[in-house]
Amino acid sequence: MEYVICLVILILTIVFLKFIFKVNFAELKKLQENEGISKITDNFPENVEIAKEYLEMLENEEVIIEETHDSKTSLYLVMTNKIVIADMKNNYARLQVIAHECIHSIQDRRLLLFNFIFSNIFILSFLTCIILTILKVVSNISIPLFILTFMSLIQFSVRSFLEIDAMIRSRFLVKEYIEKKQIIASCEANIILDEYERTNKVGIPFVIYNLLTVHILWLATYLIVGIVMKMF
Repeated sequence: MEYVICLVILILTIVFLKFIFKVNFAELKKLQENEGISKITDNFPENVEIAKEYLEMLENEEVIIEETHDSKTSLYLVMTNKIVIADMKNNYARLQVIAHECIHSIQDRRLLLFNFIFSNIFILSFLTCIILTILKVVSNISIPLFILTFMSLIQFSVRSFLEIDAMIRSRFLVKEYIEKKQIIASCEANIILDEYERTNKVGIPFVIYNLLTVHILWLATYLIVGIVMKMF
């Protein structure tokens, strides 16, 4: 019965966090498109060129840059020191997205490596706990649940720091880049920066909520497996 109560608490926590962080999926969807700002950002170079200029400003030009049209997600791969730029045609946020990944490339490498390695260890630990519980090698799920919860807290702390740090610093990098290039008028620059600021105000709470929710769902999944196995 106590495990069922824990499961209910986890589900209610997701709802509570959504309320606390004022997560509005409709507003997030609206932020994905802005034709007016897209026309302004079209004045800037191609994505790869922007990334190269960012990295030059950050004095980190050893990073490999790759653009792909098969993905909608841009990311920095710490193991290969590579930035993968997604297909962002007509995306008004491309200046900020690319800046975000470039900021990742200059973050503490120890933290980046830890985040990558520990996230994989967590997944392996989760799968191991699931398998051992299904095979009834583990009868008391409290210990695995505690271990997974502890690991979730560690991973959330590191990942959220890396993401929020990159989100905040990327706006300042964009501002410096726009001022350096002098391609657009100051009023247009202000429009872009104000929109990016608004994006961060909505995006940062969403990132925290999303990361927390993912880990809560991991724990809830294990609880469900444990509860089901106790019924047999």
